[in-house]
Amino acid sequence: MSTDSTPNESPPPESTSTEPGPSILTERTLLGIFVHFIAILPFLGFVTAGIIYAVSEHEFTRANARNALNWQLLVSGSFLAVFVLVFGLDALFEYVALPGVIETVVFVPVFALALVSILLGFLNFFVWIVAMAKAIFGDAWRYPFAPEFV
Repeated sequence: MSTDSTPNESPPPESTSTEPGPSILTERTLLGIFVHFIAILPFLGFVTAGIIYAVSEHEFTRANARNALNWQLLVSGSFLAVFVLVFGLDALFEYVALPGVIETVVFVPVFALALVSILLGFLNFFVWIVAMAKAIFGDAWRYPFAPEFV
């Protein structure tokens, strides 16, 4: 008598109704999830997010790339504005003699913009985590304070 099979075991079912592969990738793409991480490159974030937005055909990827692009344009634009204002005003005040009080009054808003820009830079390294987590769960999260440039 053979001991290969026991009489109480039932044979495995002939067919199962599971789909091959993860069906979640039909709704969301990996690029749509990781675009937030890719876009945090300093001063190149808007370029990478813009390229992904331009070449992608998947709506989920485009929505996430658009949100990342809007955020990176805000962050990069604020750094560029501070750079131009600080060095432009400094060069201007070398040629134009103004009283110290007026120079101070002019530089106070520039200093405030510089602080906001630095805070946005620090925030840049944390909001992508929230955006990527939201994308994992299927939501194209809009970054805080980011206007709709695109």
